Amino acid sequence: MTIGILEEVQLRILLAVLTTLILCNGALSAELFGKVDALSGSAYVEDQTGKSSAVSVGQSIYEGQTINSGPDGEVHLVTEDGGIIAVRPNTVFRIDEYKAEGNSTDKIFMSLLKGAVRSITGWVGKFNTAAYRITTPTATIGIRGTDHETTVIDNGNGDEPGTYDSVNEGSTVLRTPQGTADVTPGKYAFAARGRAAAPVFLARRPHFLATRRLIIEERIQRRKEFFRTRLENMREERIKYRTGHSRQLLERNDNGREQRRGKLLEHRGEFRRHRAEQAAHNNAGNSEARRDGQEGKRRYRVEGRGEKFKRE
Repeated sequence: MTIGILEEVQLRILLAVLTTLILCNGALSAELFGKVDALSGSAYVEDQTGKSSAVSVGQSIYEGQTINSGPDGEVHLVTEDGGIIAVRPNTVFRIDEYKAEGNSTDKIFMSLLKGAVRSITGWVGKFNTAAYRITTPTATIGIRGTDHETTVIDNGNGDEPGTYDSVNEGSTVLRTPQGTADVTPGKYAFAARGRAAAPVFLARRPHFLATRRLIIEERIQRRKEFFRTRLENMREERIKYRTGHSRQLLERNDNGREQRRGKLLEHRGEFRRHRAEQAAHNNAGNSEARRDGQEGKRRYRVEGRGEKFKRE
């Protein structure tokens, strides 16, 4: 009886697992954000579990990962939508959400926790400016199709701590809960750390921009021009690829669901057969026990009558 109960429990667990597989589409993998196009110095990439590894040229970077650059580290990324992200030294930069399918679901949400990034938007920023955002500890930055740079200063060395934003091409909007600043080329906007205030425009160029040294900066303009003329074609190719890939995926999912459904039905059949056999076995045992009991009663009555006759 114990073995039968154990088998029944195991079958119930198996049925629950198979049902879950049928109802769920499976765990979704993180979206590919881009690839490392150039590297100078040291940098590490950290996933959502806290596991980190050294950055290398050609490496894939995914949604949810964080790049930490060293004091000499510069990392250039080419995003899947044809944009460019240049991570500066001493920077902590995270890709929060990303999707580049060439439709209204596209988005690029990033966080700059420390340091600086230069961002040249790809087709996501070009075709849907509302789907682009950089969040810092003191502000958020939106764009209107742009090449801009955002910097977060923790301890100012001649510059006040806070968020700085400047534009090389296009325009951005620097926002705090207290107000906004529309930033265009030649302007430097600032959102202070430690006090609630609207962004302000600086009278002069921030000190850190004049003193920093970048090793691989000159290559960005060439890459920018290379991708600029290809954005629309890249987007169209992505739409075609995604459409075909989605169709194939749906077909595989349909086939997979049918296979899982078949397995589920098979295991359900086995479970029911097992229960029927168990019930038949129990009924047979009960019938045999009843027959033994009835036979025992009959013998008792016969023997009892025999003893009675002997006494008489």
